Amino acid sequence: MTSTPSSPRSSLESLDSTSIDGTSPPVQVHDLPALSLVSSLSSRIITRTSTIVSAIRDDSRYITRQESNKIPPAPFGATNPDDEDITAATATAAAVSTTSALSNYDGAFNKQDIIDRPPDGTFWGWLSAFCVCLLNTFSWGANSSFGVFLNYYTKTDHFAGANMEEYALIGGLNLGLSFMLCNVANILVRRFYYKYVMGAGIAIIVICYICAAEAKTIVQLIILQGLILSIGYALAAGPGFVIIPTWFLKRRSIATGIATSGAGLAGIVFSRPTQALIDKTGSYKWALRMIGIVCGVMLTVSTLLIRCRRDLIVHTGRPFWKDIVASFTRWDVYRQPPIIYLVIWNFIYGIGYTILLFSMSSFASAIGLTYKQGSMVTTVQSVAQCIGRPLLGYLSDRFGKVNVTFIFTVIIGLLSLIWWIFVNTYGDLIAFGFVTGIIIGINWVNFTPLCADVVGGGDDLLAAVSILCLIGGPPMIVSEIIGLKLETTGTDKPFLHCQILVGVTCLVSAAFLIPFREWKIHRMLGARRDLIKKKKERSDNDLVRLRRYELLLDGGVKGYLMRTCYPIRV
Repeated sequence: MTSTPSSPRSSLESLDSTSIDGTSPPVQVHDLPALSLVSSLSSRIITRTSTIVSAIRDDSRYITRQESNKIPPAPFGATNPDDEDITAATATAAAVSTTSALSNYDGAFNKQDIIDRPPDGTFWGWLSAFCVCLLNTFSWGANSSFGVFLNYYTKTDHFAGANMEEYALIGGLNLGLSFMLCNVANILVRRFYYKYVMGAGIAIIVICYICAAEAKTIVQLIILQGLILSIGYALAAGPGFVIIPTWFLKRRSIATGIATSGAGLAGIVFSRPTQALIDKTGSYKWALRMIGIVCGVMLTVSTLLIRCRRDLIVHTGRPFWKDIVASFTRWDVYRQPPIIYLVIWNFIYGIGYTILLFSMSSFASAIGLTYKQGSMVTTVQSVAQCIGRPLLGYLSDRFGKVNVTFIFTVIIGLLSLIWWIFVNTYGDLIAFGFVTGIIIGINWVNFTPLCADVVGGGDDLLAAVSILCLIGGPPMIVSEIIGLKLETTGTDKPFLHCQILVGVTCLVSAAFLIPFREWKIHRMLGARRDLIKKKKERSDNDLVRLRRYELLLDGGVKGYLMRTCYPIRV
């Protein structure tokens, strides 16, 4: 059946398959000679496949050409933003360039990031990414040594009557509560200079570690090394989440990957020296003091060197307490569907992430391995995280943040169900720990860049990241305790329920990235369609693209499914 060029098309294969350079004529089914049924079906399949591939290739070339019209990355040696000596001529030139870039807006990023485009690096940008890496290493990352202290506490029964759930609560608070309190840190940096906020967090961290060495009861240890220390972590490292997006746009994920690799680096920096110091002194006290002093020095240096390209302070004219209330009630940000999808994904994924991250040593003991072997597995996983997070960032920038996040979230779930369940030797566990360590940090690498794609890198990003942290923190507090409760000792597979839980939570969380991907594609295709409609003169290729975009932007179920599955970089 032949349709005229103006008739509605029902699927991608019915679109004109003219290539982007206009050299290949459209293939019409009615022009084919009469063939046998098998030959006809084969030709039809080849034709449809070729048309879809041509459409995808056309979109890829279109993206490349549009990106070439955007502002190129700034030179490596850029002005220190704290010097405040940018000339009016430079500011005027930047305004002209951003206006030109916005005229070619294709929906890949939030418009605010195009109007005030980050330079994608520069000396101060990459230095700040490295400083955020150090902030993560010597704050949250320092918690990686808690397993060493836990082994000492349990072997010596130092805190009489303490149980594993109470010890697990300390680790959960360090990760989950500090994640939740990033909301408070982001409120403070809207009111006070961010380095003052970070400095207060550094002081709390040093005091907590030194005082925790003198704790007499498990309750005191939970308060010092769990509750108050979490506040210090949030204040010292929390602002780092929103500093990176002020410097980077197209390279935002790889910069965040470098910054978050500090969590893996800390496992290398702290675990072995902590164990060596305990073995040498026979006590855990100097190990805690050592961590506090080292963290204090390194965090201070990092805070002095770090720079934020945009001013984070917002002058509202309201009293401080009203600013706090307003920051917790940013419904204009919280109600956006893509932010809701990200919040749910991060919340559910946090359950599996925490169990998988903190269960390697316990799992090793459960299958009959020694403590040293379990410690080695944890170390290997930390090394893998240090390598994997920058790699995940590079892949995200190269193939699309949503695509990579979805794929690796699914892979982690599948690995838990089809590999971890059957691990029963030291070699298998080392391999599993390394592979999962490479990809497990996908949430830390991309949750801030994904939020920035929705709301931009300005003040709204503080609210978006804050709600993600606030809701994503509770699973991290209780997940390890849940994992301990699910362990069934005396069976062939004591961690079977934990392994199933990790697999299911990862797969379910990935499902909420599907509507997020559809939303992003809808915005991108809508922006490209609008660009074509603005043209006074349209080429044949423009008309082909316009028909394709109109088909993909159809408001029905079919259009929704086509957008969801459309294989482009998102």
